[in-house]
Amino acid sequence: MSSKTMERMERLIASCKRCVVVDKPFLKYEAYSWLPQKTKILAVGESPPPGEKNSVFYNLNLFDRLRLSMKLILDIDKDLEVLKKLKKSSVFFTAAVKCRPVNQKKIQVMRVNCLPILREEIRLLKPKKIVAMGKTASTSITEILGLNQPKRLDRIIEAEAKNIKIFFTPHPNYIFRFKRNLTKKIKNLIEC
Repeated sequence: MSSKTMERMERLIASCKRCVVVDKPFLKYEAYSWLPQKTKILAVGESPPPGEKNSVFYNLNLFDRLRLSMKLILDIDKDLEVLKKLKKSSVFFTAAVKCRPVNQKKIQVMRVNCLPILREEIRLLKPKKIVAMGKTASTSITEILGLNQPKRLDRIIEAEAKNIKIFFTPHPNYIFRFKRNLTKKIKNLIEC
């Protein structure tokens, strides 16, 4: 990962004014400092938790449900170890919506507004594999790569586009609550 890539992504997010947002957690908590040297796998989640909160995947000072779910999937006990493991495995965990929504209802509009940023992120990082986790992430990835939206997201669905292997999965929080039988399969998908 070049510092130019990190700077480019941070500038894109900082300059975006398309939505009314609570904050920009990818900047506030320096998400792009966790970019691996070479991103082989881009894991795409949905959005930072909506509302007046500070919890987010990259804020290690507060509890975060997504990070808890990823600890289960990766079979790791410590929050910091999740981020270290992903980076060591050449995985970057991003979101279809980069900024914190005011409320849940705003996520769909923000998702559409965030498509150019996610598209540029894919172009810059050049992953060999994308794991779209949840409906919001899957919708954005299908629109960017010209694929059909999976009808169901209660299992893993595989596709390919533009020489990138794509995997559509349930959201990690759904896996934590309802589909723990998928944890090993998801772990295998996001480890190189």
